[in-house]
Amino acid sequence: MRGCVAVLACLTSVLWAAGVWAGPGLHDVSAKVGLDVVEANDTRHFYVLQADVATLFSPKVRLELSGEMGRGADLNGTDIEVVGVSGVVKYLWANKRRTVFAFTGGGLGFSRFQRWRTIPNEVYHETDITLHYILVGLERHAFKGRVKGIFEVRLVLGSEEDASALRTAVGLGFVLKKP
Repeated sequence: MRGCVAVLACLTSVLWAAGVWAGPGLHDVSAKVGLDVVEANDTRHFYVLQADVATLFSPKVRLELSGEMGRGADLNGTDIEVVGVSGVVKYLWANKRRTVFAFTGGGLGFSRFQRWRTIPNEVYHETDITLHYILVGLERHAFKGRVKGIFEVRLVLGSEEDASALRTAVGLGFVLKKP
């Protein structure tokens, strides 16, 4: 966890020093639920809290910070719990009325895996740095632009077998600053 905080602090300081901040501040807060498909029968349910904390270069480019927690089982039936954080830069396209936003992007994350092996009765811990690629995302704003529904498909790549997954998520968020 300390390594993840260090990576995010380093990223923030580099962007701050480069002067690319177009608007730091809390833009929205969201919660998502979904499914990670690691292999054919190896899936995890996960929960994510995320916030868009700044615009970079232009109002269309956002910095999203998120924390996640997931549970599931691998192909051998071993229980797995994953806790992680990520920082993603995403680009938004809006319709003419600015009520629907498509987005894509990518970034870095840090995950910690915990496995329970029942036969030797042991717990294993693994950590991994992951790459996040948002393949397709969609936000639909409602209630005068203050509430948004989210749909997202993300590819998460890591060096550990269980760190790589195709992630599908839906969520609900509250918009604090309109895009």
